[in-house]
Amino acid sequence: MSSPALDIESLEAAYEPGLPIVRGANLRVHPGEIVAILGPNGAGKSTLVKAVAGLVPISAGRVLLHGADITCVPAHRLVFEGLAFVPQTENVFANLTIAENLELAAAILKADKRERLDPVYAMFSDLQRQRALLAGRLSGGQRQMLAVARALIARPRVLMLDEPSAGLSPKLVGQVLDQLKRVRDTGVTVVLVEQNVKAALAVADRAAVLVEGREHLVGTAAELRADARIAELYLGRHVQAQAVA
Repeated sequence: MSSPALDIESLEAAYEPGLPIVRGANLRVHPGEIVAILGPNGAGKSTLVKAVAGLVPISAGRVLLHGADITCVPAHRLVFEGLAFVPQTENVFANLTIAENLELAAAILKADKRERLDPVYAMFSDLQRQRALLAGRLSGGQRQMLAVARALIARPRVLMLDEPSAGLSPKLVGQVLDQLKRVRDTGVTVVLVEQNVKAALAVADRAAVLVEGREHLVGTAAELRADARIAELYLGRHVQAQAVA
């Protein structure tokens, strides 16, 4: 049996020593899955993926990527290990064109531009048509598409996204999340943090609900859609939320 694409074991992480936001979280993601990380505000969702991406210090536990321990790998090296991360904001260079954003990613990786760009343009035809347009002139949905496309230049095995639907209209949310299904179909495992529970469960294979920095519910999307406890968590009952998402 193949090893998990991503295995998060008893992870603790904090912005400040002694003030953990992620408190012993566990999550196993299998190759080829889309897994959504859900939870009320302050549950530690964004902190969890940022810790995995090397952007928040980890104080305990470990992270395995296809069986290899990447817990202590610096953030700028993780892309070479096969892990790409798309942050919620500031995820494109607004003063560069679409083409320049993608070419810069290839240049940093010291990869052949045409070899890397051609498959991405084939997947994101709108970006190809507008490749001379400044990223700063794109709509919110188009920016998210560009951010995902730029991450795919690295040919990651696992792609993580922090709230890709934030600030988008319902129509654009559907377009962005549908694109993630096409990304998954190319063999990339996808992990996304989402506040839009309905949209996330429509696209995900499985989901984990975090409460106070650890997993509270884990199951298939269908199981969680049918679980009455989801409403309780999102209405805030029985939850003492942390101040940091």
